[in-house]
Amino acid sequence: MSGPVRSISESATAFDRRLCMHVGRMSQGECVTRDASVIYAEGVVSGLSLGVAALQRKERLIDYLRRWEHQLRLRVERDHG
Repeated sequence: MSGPVRSISESATAFDRRLCMHVGRMSQGECVTRDASVIYAEGVVSGLSLGVAALQRKERLIDYLRRWEHQLRLRVERDHG
């Protein structure tokens, strides 16, 4: 798996920052064809890891969701011109 996976001792904030950096690095490269099931599985693992981290620290999942929905909208708009 090439996407970030949260380690047990990593804070939710540090993991979120690593996710942002990972997305930024991915957007700098050229378009690559990858198996959608791998991308989906990476997203599920990352999302669940962030959810667990947020719950452990009693952080608001809705804040993370809002932030990543915004990231998704920006990237979809850029992708579709």
